[in-house]
Amino acid sequence: GVLYLLEHEEEYVFTLPSAYARSILTVPWVELGGKVTISCARTGYSATVTFHTKPFYGGKVHRVTAEVKHNPTNTIVCKAQGEWNGTLEFTYSNGETKVIDTNKLPVIRKKIRPIAKQGPLESR
Repeated sequence: GVLYLLEHEEEYVFTLPSAYARSILTVPWVELGGKVTISCARTGYSATVTFHTKPFYGGKVHRVTAEVKHNPTNTIVCKAQGEWNGTLEFTYSNGETKVIDTNKLPVIRKKIRPIAKQGPLESR
């Protein structure tokens, strides 16, 4: 995929994780797994996000680890770990840490064009 941040004149190219259907014979649920890469040629930053699948016995669901890198200097500027739908801890290269609980973030409604102004291949 490609995400354009027009106000910053940045273009991010990214891949998507795989989705796995689990427990299809009992209570089904979907799990994300695999590596996602994100890069911006203009800024020189890239990130690798790994969605960890739950082990067969024990372990947690929805775990994720990530690393943000400044490619021109080959410097890791941030690492993250936690649950993509729960608490994430960010550790920066200067030693600073930050914790975000995604369950406490405000919900922001999507801004979309009216359906009449959307192209034939667009959707909400």
